[in-house]
Amino acid sequence: MTFHSPVGSARASSRRPADSPAPSAVPQTRPLLRSSPDDLRTGARASGPRSLTRNLVGGLLTAALALALVVVPSSPGGAREATASAAVGTSGAAGAAPAVVDEPGAVSTTLVSMTPTTVGPGSTVTVVARIHNGTDEALTAPRATLGVNWRLLGTRSALATWADEPTSKRSAEAMATEALDPIAPGQEATVTFDLDTDDFNLEPGSTWGPRPLSITVTDGSARLDVLRTFLLWEDAAAPAPVGLSLLAPVTGPPLGLTTAPDAEGQEQTSVDVAAVDGALGAEQPLGHLLTATAGRPEVAWAVDPALVAAARTSAESSTAAWVSAFDEASADRSIFALRPYDPDPAAYAQVGAALPAPSVPLPGGSTTDPSWRTDLTLPGDEVPGRATVRTSVQAGSPLVVVRGDGLTPVDSVSYTPTGLATVETDAGPATALVSDAALTEAFSAGTRASGAGSTADATQRLLAETAVIASERPADSRHLLIALSRGFDPDPAAFDAVLDALDAASWVTLTPVDDLLSAPVPDVERSALPETDGGEGVLPAPEMSSLQRARSEVSTFSTIATDPAAIVQEAEPALVVPTAVAYRAAQDERTAAVQAAIADADRLRSSVAVVRRGSGVLLINTSGNIPVRVQNTLDQEVTVQVALRPDNARLKVVSFPVGPIPPGTEVDFKVPVRAYGSGNVRVEVELLAVPSGTVVAPSSDFSVRVRADWETVGTAVFAGLVALLMIGGLWRTIRRGRSPRRVAELTPASGVPTAQASAPSSDASAGSEE
Repeated sequence: MTFHSPVGSARASSRRPADSPAPSAVPQTRPLLRSSPDDLRTGARASGPRSLTRNLVGGLLTAALALALVVVPSSPGGAREATASAAVGTSGAAGAAPAVVDEPGAVSTTLVSMTPTTVGPGSTVTVVARIHNGTDEALTAPRATLGVNWRLLGTRSALATWADEPTSKRSAEAMATEALDPIAPGQEATVTFDLDTDDFNLEPGSTWGPRPLSITVTDGSARLDVLRTFLLWEDAAAPAPVGLSLLAPVTGPPLGLTTAPDAEGQEQTSVDVAAVDGALGAEQPLGHLLTATAGRPEVAWAVDPALVAAARTSAESSTAAWVSAFDEASADRSIFALRPYDPDPAAYAQVGAALPAPSVPLPGGSTTDPSWRTDLTLPGDEVPGRATVRTSVQAGSPLVVVRGDGLTPVDSVSYTPTGLATVETDAGPATALVSDAALTEAFSAGTRASGAGSTADATQRLLAETAVIASERPADSRHLLIALSRGFDPDPAAFDAVLDALDAASWVTLTPVDDLLSAPVPDVERSALPETDGGEGVLPAPEMSSLQRARSEVSTFSTIATDPAAIVQEAEPALVVPTAVAYRAAQDERTAAVQAAIADADRLRSSVAVVRRGSGVLLINTSGNIPVRVQNTLDQEVTVQVALRPDNARLKVVSFPVGPIPPGTEVDFKVPVRAYGSGNVRVEVELLAVPSGTVVAPSSDFSVRVRADWETVGTAVFAGLVALLMIGGLWRTIRRGRSPRRVAELTPASGVPTAQASAPSSDASAGSEE
């Protein structure tokens, strides 16, 4: 079977015929083979008496079949031409070359089921396939031939080679052929094969492991399609089991940012959680994922805490049901909490910024479950760059998931090592959880809800891959990882069926990711990671730098408050949301979110600001105080220093006053200045943090009309006026002199005694009294 990336399900082929001959209507006989374990590995063919006997029986049965085909017409449902025990032959036998058919569309064959998934001697395997006619012409004489090879596929490269071979290449050895009714354009038919495993040319004790199995579809002599898959032979004892862990991301759509007035009329930006309701419905990918993994505690989750917190705030019944199921399924499971809002590590790495802390506030005031681990990073790219790994280590998350073809062992490594690797960075070592690319692709293709993949195909490929891995070093215990992609949408039934098949295999043990992390890191050489991330859709560096600049400004602003952490935490969600990995697929919306986040940071910094003046300031003195009013609309006290920055030497600032501003109040600061000369001066006002002196809020400015010479002129004028008044008074006094009226007032009138004459002496008085 061929796995087409990324779906890898049904093998489709146009009706162009293959270069090799198609299986004939009657399978040609070939000597049946008895194989030893060594023969099965090397491809050597055994011979002996038993082989001759089986050749004779095979020839007789083939002849009988040919006679039956001549006299027995096809039944409406597609009559069996041969039973499993009788239809033995090879598709590579000589015959007429198929005619060239070049028609639009394709004929595709899908494996519906193989029961059981592993077989041994004495059992019967039932193989069901579906044939779809995607051409615009009917298939008039379609046939399906099932083949099984005795040759063991002992390496992973051999598995890939067989699965990827084109239709023109040889099919497996034919075991049974079914003639089908004509298939009209766009229609399909189902074919079922029941085969006795004793006819597979595999003796008891044959080497354990996968064999090639094919279903070849022909129409007349034209080969139209070959489905290639695997038969798992489990006769001999299986090697030591391989541990297998699964990691599934639980991350949601990008959350938006909305700006609306709060209760006091102030503009407030908040995280819009409405998007989660549309993502958590029962028929949505996250609904399918929860249903598929709920009963599988061995499947670890990488969870965005903001998604779960947002879901808890919803009033939608479907969202509430998802939350309830999530909480119930969380028990006894390895859960890794990603950074809230699932920020893209590559976006931060490209500008050298640190990842947001795990403590970023969540919607509704929720907190991350303390039992969840916070030391894992799930990059947005399958293969992260070393810069991303370094950023993760710096943030305290030394575990980094690597998918795709990242960190693959070099060619000199002849086995599949445990899915752990050490990546050295200048910030310290990181432990990479290396997802096995082939296992992850097969599992994803076979369990995807789109139905594009074949669950049976995926199951057989996974069993074959793990069987080969286990046999590479039978005595060694190794552990592998399947890390699913973000947004993976599983079919819960298919998901369960594939895990059941893996769990039933004796060479596979499904275990939690914690068990993988406890395994030793293998000392093997691997391909290097790229220096930087090359994924598409990463937030452009200029926009990321703008967000970081806004974050830095808010952090500086917070230092003026009594509780700086509260201010930083208030702004952080809006600054993280636009960096979400999910925004890679919504770049226009992301640009709007970046702009909203920066505007919100500016509004927060404007909570402490200079109150604008209605007019400028007139300064007529050589020194004085300029009043500056500062308002604080925060809910906590701040302490600021007010600085004036004149644009002209006419005005010099003596000092910058410092003082507290209670919450919700305005305070006047008196800034002492000196003035020189006259002229208009533009003054910029800055609010500074203490004691750093860093500007913490948007600046303001006003005009000062400096008239310092007015004070000198005014003083001179006043002094002159005073002098004139004094001189005038003196002059008036001198001019007036002693006037006749004043002399008359001072000279006594005739007959009026003077004071001296009228006052008798003491002696006279005394005498007269006597």
